[in-house]
Amino acid sequence: MFRVPSSTPPSTPDSRRASRNAPSTTPAGPPPDRSFIASSTPAGPPPSALFGNSQLNLTKNLDFNRSALKSSPPKHELSGVGSGLFGAPTSARPGSQRTRSGNSFRVPSSPPSGDQSGEESTEVSEEDDDMGEEEDEDEDEDEDDEMEDDESESSEDDHQDAFTQNRPRPNDRLSQSAMSRNSVVRVPNPPIVRSDAKQSQYDLLSIAKGLVPGQGRQSMNEPDGVILEMEKFLEELHASMESDVPDRKSIVVGETAQELVTLWEASPHHFLSASSLGSSQAGAAQPLKHATRLTSLLLSLHHPSSITQTQRPSAHSLVASRPDSRHFTPIPKVLLNWLDMYHPTTSEVSLVMRETHGYSAHEQFWDAIWASAFRGNFLQTLKLLRGANLSVAETASIDGLGENGYRGDHLDNAERAVTAAVNLLEQCPVVRSDDWDVKGPDWSIFRQRVQQALYDLEEFAEGDSQNRHSMSQLPQASQFGLSQSRNGFNLSVASRRAESRVPWSVYENLSRLYKQLLGSEEEIITTASDWVDATLGLAVWWNGDEDDVAQGSFAASRRSIARSQRVRTVDITPVKAYCQRLSASLATVLESEEEDFGINTTDRTEIGLACIFDDNIEGVLQILRGWSAPVAAAVAEVASAGDWFRRADGILDQFDQSDLMVLSYNEGQRTSVSKDDLLTAYADQLSRRGQVTSQDGKVVREGWELAIQVLGRLDDSAVTDARITAILGEISLDSSDRVNKVTELCNRMGLSNQAQSVAQKYADHLRRNTQNYGDTLLYYARAHDADRIQEVLRVLVAHCIVKSIAYPPIAELDPSLNDLIQLPKQTLTKLATVDSESAQLLSNYLSGYATIRKFYDLRDEDILPQGAPKQKLRPIARKRAAANALTVIISSAASSIRGGLYDPDIETVVQVDVLLALLGEALVFVNQSKRTLTLQHLYSLLAAVEDIETAPSMIRTQCEEVLSTALAAAHDGRVPSPQSLLQKSTSNLTTASSQFSLIGSTELGSVEGQSTESSAILVRGGNVDDAKRAWDWRKGFSKDATGKDIVRVLRLGLAKETARAFAEGDI
Repeated sequence: MFRVPSSTPPSTPDSRRASRNAPSTTPAGPPPDRSFIASSTPAGPPPSALFGNSQLNLTKNLDFNRSALKSSPPKHELSGVGSGLFGAPTSARPGSQRTRSGNSFRVPSSPPSGDQSGEESTEVSEEDDDMGEEEDEDEDEDEDDEMEDDESESSEDDHQDAFTQNRPRPNDRLSQSAMSRNSVVRVPNPPIVRSDAKQSQYDLLSIAKGLVPGQGRQSMNEPDGVILEMEKFLEELHASMESDVPDRKSIVVGETAQELVTLWEASPHHFLSASSLGSSQAGAAQPLKHATRLTSLLLSLHHPSSITQTQRPSAHSLVASRPDSRHFTPIPKVLLNWLDMYHPTTSEVSLVMRETHGYSAHEQFWDAIWASAFRGNFLQTLKLLRGANLSVAETASIDGLGENGYRGDHLDNAERAVTAAVNLLEQCPVVRSDDWDVKGPDWSIFRQRVQQALYDLEEFAEGDSQNRHSMSQLPQASQFGLSQSRNGFNLSVASRRAESRVPWSVYENLSRLYKQLLGSEEEIITTASDWVDATLGLAVWWNGDEDDVAQGSFAASRRSIARSQRVRTVDITPVKAYCQRLSASLATVLESEEEDFGINTTDRTEIGLACIFDDNIEGVLQILRGWSAPVAAAVAEVASAGDWFRRADGILDQFDQSDLMVLSYNEGQRTSVSKDDLLTAYADQLSRRGQVTSQDGKVVREGWELAIQVLGRLDDSAVTDARITAILGEISLDSSDRVNKVTELCNRMGLSNQAQSVAQKYADHLRRNTQNYGDTLLYYARAHDADRIQEVLRVLVAHCIVKSIAYPPIAELDPSLNDLIQLPKQTLTKLATVDSESAQLLSNYLSGYATIRKFYDLRDEDILPQGAPKQKLRPIARKRAAANALTVIISSAASSIRGGLYDPDIETVVQVDVLLALLGEALVFVNQSKRTLTLQHLYSLLAAVEDIETAPSMIRTQCEEVLSTALAAAHDGRVPSPQSLLQKSTSNLTTASSQFSLIGSTELGSVEGQSTESSAILVRGGNVDDAKRAWDWRKGFSKDATGKDIVRVLRLGLAKETARAFAEGDI
């Protein structure tokens, strides 16, 4: 055990003491005088102007006793800035030499010789000058740059040489060069990573495209449950992008990203074995798991998950956080979580912890320390250090201090150093409050403590031995043509080993641990197992500064003070800053030219990870779509919504196909992939898939249904319409349920044209192949096809008139037509909830057929089959109701020929062609014992008679044809051939109007009573005499009767009825 006699009492904390060593500003050796100490260096307290009047105590909370270890050295209560970490006041440490007695070193109490006052005055003057220069910001930057150049110029070449050499891998860390390890202690190396660096060794996008197989007609193997859940999340995202405010949009994008990651990670196909990156080469099974490996990192990096802030706010934060502010997982934690889950390495920790006598007995003890600290597992690091038991340390034999561990003073000093490391790690923000904001103020303070601990460790271990500084002089000597004997170099190393108070292996490895905690980029690269580890490690342990100045140097300290009020990019847009950091880190790692740090260009996962690090989103999407079209499309949607995906076309990305056509741009030149491209490929695969069922079986959707939903999220509406039309054209519309799904989906997505097209197609199918009149009418209405609605209704009316019966009969009514007839209000209201325009359209045209049918149902109520709906009216009341319904229909049919003039612009619910047949139906109400017709009915019938007699000849010819067909059906039981009676009637007043004659058309049927090629909505057989009727006016006329005969008989009857009305006083 050593004791340092002190001849100089401690001075005030702010005084300059010759015993305090500052980081050297001369890389070739120690500073000319050790009395100067800048208060802004990481080893000292921050200036009082920064934190007020109270000084920040960097070591106050550290307890440097050895209670954490199995054997405890003497305790020393140390506190305050400037105290040594190992129990000795720094003012008592020698400046030039140390004596060795046995296995311990005793330090003389005399202060270093030499005139220090003059040097101190000079340094004070220089400090004053520097402070004055900092008042001007521009001058300060120039002066800082000059200082930086002075510090790093002489060591930069040496540093590059050392970095580009093949570094030992983690399994051979103890053979690391002593020069590269110890030069950092005295002369902080400049950062290796340049903030603006960009790798240029690999054309990642071209490589990614080359690794993706031809898209063709790839199959989709993702589980049904995953697809359904994905679509639910993405539809919510799309709805938010269409309607929400920007703040809400941002929240929804982040939530969707995390929900997708959670979904894919929970999929049974995603789980990975702890294997190397090479397991994902082309042709590997289970593509979803490889896609999840990339998307988990990509989405979590751009959209970290939100967390509840459980850690205490920083004591040094100048701005209080709002109570309602949202907090997110710090990106360093995101990266470490991904490393632990998807990029596990061979862990030395588990092997070391199997040691029962002491962890240090294992040969990989220090490897485990570095590995656990590198991955942020500080609790493991603490456990390893606390249970080290250096009395059995394996490294003692390497140091030549024994075969079974350290003994005596070496053990005491080693345990003191380890105890200091334990106390330091206990102050780590992660250990104290789970604070992973590595760029934040708490970590900045912690790094200052680490810097002080590293300095104190060096002071305790080596003091001011000249051999200590000879290591940093070697590189500069070669630059000036001086030769340096390798024997001399080895002698210096050996001398340092012999003079070190702390065993050399412990000293070296703790120094490396401290440098790793400081974020030393060279140390991180050395510790990393491969290029992925190295790239992520450089980002995880980044302090957020973008200045290319060595941490711990005077230039860095002074620049930190001068720019303390400036806002860093990482504090405003951390995601953007970390993406830039990853890109620069990748460039640095690849430039190292180490064999183990090369990218395997035949491995999709490695290329995908390199694209993520290089912020090449299109390259990642190319890789993803080779594995999983749904995953690639989902990532593209989230990236587009989050505004961090732009295709490689640059400004052309902002134009759709119509814009490019106007600009005469050749679409064939576009080779990059867009969100629409990925969604289209995804929809194509979905359209070929059958039913998609949820895990619980409660949700069942068809592939084409999901495909249309996906296409509705395209940015280019023209492509959307074309692709949906193509998919709908391939669908077999063979059931109303499927058609309803399609139309409802299209209407919900605002695709009304597609919905109408599907309804039209299905209605045509029903019209050609069935007698389902109700559904035919409904789907023509949903297609907004008024002409087809009228055509179907004209056919039904014609059947009713020609057969003089309600057609179809009650027993043959399809459910939809029955609802339209019996429950019109409820049925049309239900239709209006889906499409109000279609309900209004059908309501307008349905009334004529419904009224004619009502007339025949009232007429034949007494003979209707059991169970048929009846009006339950008395005979005379029922007869009057029938007369009223018939009179309304006759008035409507005659409305287009009022006064004998045909007006084609008048829309009627019943065509004028059936007017003579309708007048024939009215004959039953005249010349009866009890008068049924009211005077108003008589006037309406007389007006219709006058109109038909004075109507144009072509109109009368049409009406004669209907009458002839009705009489022939009653007497012969057959209808005329449609080929002989098909005709067009054109008004004699206008050539622009025409009507399709109902008589003999394909709508009525062939002579054989079967459907023709054009339509199947025909009468079921030519014989109509088998139906029962309450009365049949056709039986009172011969087969050859004409319209004049009908009008003559009706006019006479109406005259008598009118006279009776006058006689009975109805006038």
